[in-house]
Amino acid sequence: MDRTKREAILLAAALALGLFLAFSLPQTVSDREEEKLVVGVGDDITGRLMEQIMARYQADGRDDLVNPGHLDMDAYLFIDCCSNAGQWSLLSEDTDLGFYCSHISMAIVNENKGFSIYGPVVMNGEVLGFWEEPSEIRTMAVPMKREHLTQLVQKEYPAVEEIHEVSATSILYAFEDHQVDGAVMDIARAFQLPQYNYTRVSEQDYVSYCLVVRDDIIGTPQFQTFLQYYNETVQALNDKEVIQSLYGMDDRFWEAIRLKFLYLPETGQA
Repeated sequence: MDRTKREAILLAAALALGLFLAFSLPQTVSDREEEKLVVGVGDDITGRLMEQIMARYQADGRDDLVNPGHLDMDAYLFIDCCSNAGQWSLLSEDTDLGFYCSHISMAIVNENKGFSIYGPVVMNGEVLGFWEEPSEIRTMAVPMKREHLTQLVQKEYPAVEEIHEVSATSILYAFEDHQVDGAVMDIARAFQLPQYNYTRVSEQDYVSYCLVVRDDIIGTPQFQTFLQYYNETVQALNDKEVIQSLYGMDDRFWEAIRLKFLYLPETGQA
């Protein structure tokens, strides 16, 4: 075998070994530094929150920390966090972290290794839509699979005779069509129908959404960047004038509800 053939065989073997190592060995934190961080969000108040995070991020001209010219953070819309697609996107690693309602957040971390609830992110994120008076509600619609909301309704409104679970994407239509006397819905749904009556769901504060993360992304610079922009955005949105300028609704609406975005500890403080 001449020298040229030997070199060609050695090169082919080296390439094959490189591909094997790239696709078979588990990723480390240093490997992940080259990747884009993908955040999963629903079509709800967390989606509005993420829109503002990305707007700040892009307005600052943020580029990939490693590869200039490429954003190192992006968002993935899974519509409803309680859907199979919403949960599977995280478990299949299509997303690295995501905003999930408190019930599904607990289910994910209890049933799957390698995931954690990094912290609560939205408090009192739902509103109660009603036609006459909340005390007169007899049939109530609640988003499907949101067991914590069903429990709140049963405690706060003992006069309610029937509770109907409706998909989060359909509850607005069920309410507007007078299929129920009242409906518990994400606050972002109310932004679409500002002409109706709304109030807080409960007199007690409760957690609506949490941030669920895959454990191996916590130490990455992309996650630190996300936390930085998240906390800056939260500070802005907790100002009534800022959030009202973005999403409208009258003063009475914002006085009646207690929506609050919660700060997250930055890497090294968690």
